[in-house]
Amino acid sequence: MAFFQWRRFNFFELLKETDNGTLDRSFKDVIITCSSSGRGHLILGDNLGLVHLFDRQYQRESFKAYNVNTSHVLQLKQSSFLGTVGEDDPGINPVIKIWNMEKKDTHGCPVCVHLVRALPGNRPVPVTAFAIDEQMHLMAAGFADGSVVLYRGDLSRERHSKQKFLQAGTSLISGLCLRTTQKMSHLYVATLSTVVMYTIVSKDKEQLAQLDTVGCSPGCFAFADSKQGQHFMIARNDAVYCYTMEGKGPCYAFEGEKLDLHWFRGYLIIVSKIAGKGEADSDKTTVTIFDVNNKFIAFTAPIAKAYRVISEWGSLLVLTKDKKIHQLMEKDLHTKLDILFKKNLYDVAIRVAKSQQYDIEGLVEIFKLYGDHLYAKGNHSGAMEQYLKTIGRLEPSYVIKKFLDAQRIHQLTAYLQELHKQGLASEDHTTLLLNCYTKLRDTDRLNQFLNTKDQRSEFDVETAIRVCRQAGYFEQALRLAQDREKHEWHLKILLEDLSDYRQALKYIQNLPPDLAKINLQEYGNALLEELPDETTKLLLDLCCSKSNNNEVCNPEEFLLLFINRNEKLVEFLQNVLQVHPNSNSSLHFALLEQYLLMWTKNIANPELEKKITLLLQNSSVLGAADRALFLCQTHKFRPGILFIFEKTKLYGELLHFYANENNFESVISTCRRFGQQEPSLWVRALTLSTANDKVTTECLAEILASIEKLKLLPALRVIEMLGRSPNATLGLARDYLIRTLQSDQSNISEDERLIQQYRQETEAVREKIKDIKTSALVFQGSKCNVCNQPLELPSVHFLCLHSFHQHCFDSYADNENECPACHTENKRILDIVRAQEQSKDLHEAFHGQLEKADDPFTVLADYFGRGVFNSLPSWETAMSGHQGIRTDLSSVSWGPQNAGPGFEAKLRKSEGKSSANLSGFTNEGRVRLQENSSIRPTRIDVTEGRLRNTEVIGAAERVASSTAAATTSEARHRLQEGTNAKTFLTIPVEIPRQTVVTQSATSVPNYVGVVKAVGASGSSDFSTSLRKSSNLSLRKAYGIQANTEPENPFKEDTYDEAKNPFADEQSSNPFGDDEDDYNDSLNPFTE
Repeated sequence: MAFFQWRRFNFFELLKETDNGTLDRSFKDVIITCSSSGRGHLILGDNLGLVHLFDRQYQRESFKAYNVNTSHVLQLKQSSFLGTVGEDDPGINPVIKIWNMEKKDTHGCPVCVHLVRALPGNRPVPVTAFAIDEQMHLMAAGFADGSVVLYRGDLSRERHSKQKFLQAGTSLISGLCLRTTQKMSHLYVATLSTVVMYTIVSKDKEQLAQLDTVGCSPGCFAFADSKQGQHFMIARNDAVYCYTMEGKGPCYAFEGEKLDLHWFRGYLIIVSKIAGKGEADSDKTTVTIFDVNNKFIAFTAPIAKAYRVISEWGSLLVLTKDKKIHQLMEKDLHTKLDILFKKNLYDVAIRVAKSQQYDIEGLVEIFKLYGDHLYAKGNHSGAMEQYLKTIGRLEPSYVIKKFLDAQRIHQLTAYLQELHKQGLASEDHTTLLLNCYTKLRDTDRLNQFLNTKDQRSEFDVETAIRVCRQAGYFEQALRLAQDREKHEWHLKILLEDLSDYRQALKYIQNLPPDLAKINLQEYGNALLEELPDETTKLLLDLCCSKSNNNEVCNPEEFLLLFINRNEKLVEFLQNVLQVHPNSNSSLHFALLEQYLLMWTKNIANPELEKKITLLLQNSSVLGAADRALFLCQTHKFRPGILFIFEKTKLYGELLHFYANENNFESVISTCRRFGQQEPSLWVRALTLSTANDKVTTECLAEILASIEKLKLLPALRVIEMLGRSPNATLGLARDYLIRTLQSDQSNISEDERLIQQYRQETEAVREKIKDIKTSALVFQGSKCNVCNQPLELPSVHFLCLHSFHQHCFDSYADNENECPACHTENKRILDIVRAQEQSKDLHEAFHGQLEKADDPFTVLADYFGRGVFNSLPSWETAMSGHQGIRTDLSSVSWGPQNAGPGFEAKLRKSEGKSSANLSGFTNEGRVRLQENSSIRPTRIDVTEGRLRNTEVIGAAERVASSTAAATTSEARHRLQEGTNAKTFLTIPVEIPRQTVVTQSATSVPNYVGVVKAVGASGSSDFSTSLRKSSNLSLRKAYGIQANTEPENPFKEDTYDEAKNPFADEQSSNPFGDDEDDYNDSLNPFTE
């Protein structure tokens, strides 16, 4: 293809002399020998051996690379290394140097990291071409004699590199290019007469391939790396030739002498001479930029004396022989597209946008504009081609509206097909496409569209079926529904369109059970109407036969299908219940209801009545007896009603049923059968009998006899009920009253006898309590109740008159405070009392028992005995029972309102005043009741020395004996009262329960011992007041007058003033200056 045939555009902007003469000033007397670019710099070499680096502002940085001249420079694009070729000595002695531009020496110059002399065969030949691999492992140098030297090794370090001599030809090497792939490297070599390629597959092996027999001038080569592939390009006067690894590539005809060839971003830039008229060597040159991929000329302009093009800073730099730099800036994409749109070159705009990675939204907009342009010109097919490219981005309705005309139905069909292929079609699009097929009567394309398996997800199947049905294509709709497993639509077509019920039933039989169930629920009514036997059989198969996954359909879901088809429903239910007798109760009730309906129409059918009775006996029906009873009552099925009443123990309802029929013989029979289980049936029978005038006297007599025998009603209530009966006679009531009164009289006599007996027992108990309170208790037991041996001191006596040896008691007793012989019985009684106390607060249980009890008075009496209705006494009420003991404390209020500062002091003061009154109480048990705290046992011992030194030993013994006897008697009395007083006393008082008699060391007889009183706790001593009372009794016995006034323990003044360390100090009142506001009435200790 010739370049001159391509369209020409101006996509670049020429900026002349952008260096502002910097290059001319820098190289005023110097010749520029080589050039390169990269890493943000423009790199130039001169004939003095210097290398110059220019940045974007053309600020220069130079360093001395060679002593003589620099012939080649090459900046690597992917690293900071710079390769140069030049001479350090006069003559032909080329040296290759690799510079690290990021590493500087002390003078600020780059460091040379690799140096090698370029002498092929040690012959002085100038270097004409130079190339370095980007990986820094390969380097090639071409010489004027046609030889090439290949260098291997790490070029970034000062290491010896291996050299390989390659003879590419005999003519001058005009161009070298190294390209490395993942596995191998390729070296393209262009000479004046040939083009060859070396494939470097290993370290010491190269494969030579000749690509062409013609070559190019020096500098007229480039390597194009684009999406279309990699090409090694050379320029000759007639054309530009391309080569790949496989061989020759495309060729582009372009006449003229070429000075330079360059590749930049998909553009091929050619610098060529303009042929003048009669001028052989003209300085007129032109720069042309070709877009090879899109096949147009992006820029062309004459630039005088141009000889080299390099790219840097995102633009093209053109070097001229008069040391000037011109810059070519590429215009942005939108500007390019605007230029193309104005010329209606939408096809070129599309190619340009794609080549420059334009976004998809922008491309769709170009396609849309291009389609609108073609549509406006009448090219509907071409417009549709562009619109098809917008699917997925452009709204389909925009295109569809343009092609709704019947003349453009073919283009519309193509567009709709593409929508379905890409899965972007809606139900409306599917409908429209199928309508297009039906309008065109294109059955082949319709079948192809519907039957292609790849298009199953490309359209809405239900919409397609619906359109085919509307258009009369039932065969296609049926096939499509079957193919896409649209069972519902398949059955609709068979039943509604084709009326093929047998085929529909056969189709349902082949479906899985779950799908068959769904479709039968939908179309079962129509199938039962046309094919009742076959449909019922299919339903039974689904409900009675297990599928592969052991699933059975629920028969309840099909009951609604049998509306107005009772015979088939009975057949269905009978078979299902025969296979699954434990099915849900709803099936049994459905069958029961059908049986009852049939029985209503044909009452005289014993076989049907037997079936109903058998069905009523099923546990599922009895589990919901109320429902079954409702059905039987609704259909007036008497055997079923009686059966359910009896099975559900609704005997009262059974009596009512018989009474409504005036069948009192059955009423009496029912009471006889179930009266033992529910005696109240006789009462209900009496109520029903007295309200009916059809009852006989014999029935009433039997009912009254049963009520009298079971004592179900009071006599007054019975007489009242008989008074309302029209058939009850006076003789019947008289006999009943005589028997009742005689029974009551005997009960009254028995109750009076028991009352007299309880009174006598109560009086005996009171006398015994009185004796314990007023008389001394004498322990006359002579034997131990454990070992049955004679008693010996020390011994233990209890108020229950049981006596034990001390050692027997210690080894046998579980508790030292209780009699071992009475422990079991006492524990049983205490457990009963404790259980009653715990249950007295169970109010809900009390009310429940009261409601259920036949005799509520018995329950009330029981709870009265437990103390449920006792009110808790207050503090004053509890203390009022002891006024005889502490009458002196009546002035003190014990309520919580007096608790506070000084209260305890007032209490102690009152106790101090009343201490004299305690001398009058000689009974030790009563003295112990006066203590407010728990009384601990105290042992009152009379020592041997005191007894011997006293002349009245006998009197002392008698006093001790009488005191012990009184204490024992009082303790026994308090022990019996402890149970009753326990519930209301608020001050705990310990009652002595045992007396220990220990033998004294004196000659006192054994029956007179020193008393050791042990309280209920068994661990605490008597209080101080008890000891004072005991001493008071002893003094009275010896004739010593008791001192009623409290004794001052500090009455003897033994204070020594001389020992007071503060006697000399002057005491002063710290509050003497303050006004005395002391209130004497607030002192709780004032008299």
